Amino acid sequence: MMNMFIEIIKIQGDHEFIDNLDWKKWIIITLILIGKIIFFAIVLIILQILLNKGISFIGKRIVSSTNFIWDNILYENKVFNSLSHFFSLFIGFILIKPCFKNYHTIIIYLEKTFDILFVLIILQLLIRIINSIMRISTSENNHQTIAVRSFSQLLKIISIIFCTLVIIAILTKNDLITILTSLGAITAIVILVFRDTILGFVSGVQMATTKMIKVGDWIGIHKYHIEGTVIEINLISAKIENFDKTITSIPTYDLISTAVTNFEVMRKKNIRRIKRSILFNIQSFHFCNLDNLQKLENISLIKDYIQKKQKNTNIKININEKNMTNIGLFRQYALEYLYRHPKISQSETLMVRHLEPTSYGLPLELYCFVNTSESIKYEKIQSNVFDHLLTVAKEFNLEVTQVFTKSSIISK
Repeated sequence: MMNMFIEIIKIQGDHEFIDNLDWKKWIIITLILIGKIIFFAIVLIILQILLNKGISFIGKRIVSSTNFIWDNILYENKVFNSLSHFFSLFIGFILIKPCFKNYHTIIIYLEKTFDILFVLIILQLLIRIINSIMRISTSENNHQTIAVRSFSQLLKIISIIFCTLVIIAILTKNDLITILTSLGAITAIVILVFRDTILGFVSGVQMATTKMIKVGDWIGIHKYHIEGTVIEINLISAKIENFDKTITSIPTYDLISTAVTNFEVMRKKNIRRIKRSILFNIQSFHFCNLDNLQKLENISLIKDYIQKKQKNTNIKININEKNMTNIGLFRQYALEYLYRHPKISQSETLMVRHLEPTSYGLPLELYCFVNTSESIKYEKIQSNVFDHLLTVAKEFNLEVTQVFTKSSIISK
């Protein structure tokens, strides 16, 4: 500080005065200069407070008198406050020379400081306007939200980098083109640093144009073994709320570079698939004799089917024994049960089929769709269906296979 004040007086050209100046006078001159700077700062602060209140008052009156939403968002994001900062700095910049006309070095330093403050205020104004535009033009459950959010965040990063370069140019007294030229030599490093940002921006644009994923979608990513609802997609990462209420963050680029299952179409159609099998012991399969058929005829769901099959076999018991099996009748029963179930969709694919036999038995798979996509209701309907079929299998003399592992046998 002392050297700066000495330099100030030297610039005035009075070197002999510096040499003969005693310390008491020097302290007085220094205190006077500091007092001027403090007074100047206080005037600027008071001016800023007055302008801020005045512009905020005017902005609030304008916002309350209109029916537009965008002006409310601009007011909430304090865009008008940034304008008040700009006006107070502009007035202060004009007052620098009249207030410090005899101190050229102070004027140089203050002008440089005000230039930097102007850049910071413009940066603040740009960020607030970008935030406002993003809120105005997007909604959470819209594909375009991803592109707008990615573009706005990229614009913020570019603005911050550009303003930083301008500040460096002000401090080093170099031209901006020279600064940019020097950055060209480290382009590879810059690209490496902003790799995720660039990939995230490209991903956001692709997801918006192809309408792959949006905020609010229910998705599953097998690579990370996660399944849940997308709560945020930004320039760098995407946040997924799992069903156990934990949050998983993944790079945005992974949403287009890896296999992602989107369950949103299923939710919109309000249906959900059941694809589950019951494993039967093949040794429990047998042909049905007359006694078996008479017993199973009491089951209303397959009564008509049995009678129709008997008519087509010329009422010959031996043929009946060859054509009808307990597993075949159970399969028909399961199919009729699904056809008549009020919660099973009849407009979608519905079938009961055999899968490839294994060393543990024959899997009988149910493939159908439930008239709801809500997990709790879906699980309840699915459980009721299998509770019924597993229990009724005993009426057909079918044995459900239970596979015991060594650990389960030991625990018993």
